[in-house]
Amino acid sequence: MVRAMDFPRLQVMVFSLALLIAGILFLDVRQPLTLVLISTLTLCFAWHLWWILPYTPVWPKEVKLCNEDNPRNKLSIITSNVLTPNKNAQALIELVRKYRPDILITLESDGWWQEQLRVLESDMPFTVKCPLDNLYGMHLYSKLPLHDREISFLVEKDIPSIHVSIE
Repeated sequence: MVRAMDFPRLQVMVFSLALLIAGILFLDVRQPLTLVLISTLTLCFAWHLWWILPYTPVWPKEVKLCNEDNPRNKLSIITSNVLTPNKNAQALIELVRKYRPDILITLESDGWWQEQLRVLESDMPFTVKCPLDNLYGMHLYSKLPLHDREISFLVEKDIPSIHVSIE
């Protein structure tokens, strides 16, 4: 529940802007209570706008597009939410063999999935494994060497995050 308010930011921002405009148009702006309301709505709108703007086209990009078509500069990743009760590991294995990604990340993977995906380790020998039976397990398989491997529990004590540096 800590992060529950991260998701409706756009809705809260639009709603506060609508209330702000309605307040300016229909309320007596000479009243102190109206000024407090308008100030609060302005702060609410500005706060959520501050969080949203970096993800819009008007914000400068942090990573520029690369115009050079050099295969050494490319990284392919497959992320798969396998859904722990799902037992169709062969479909994922075939997908990985077909597309040959540099990195495979599985979510909701447990010990059973870890055992099934072991066949990929001949092509993807660098791994970070966190099998969990609580639908939050994660596995990372890589063709590229991994350094500074760390499994953290930042959000909750049973929800992992994988942190690595890729060579």
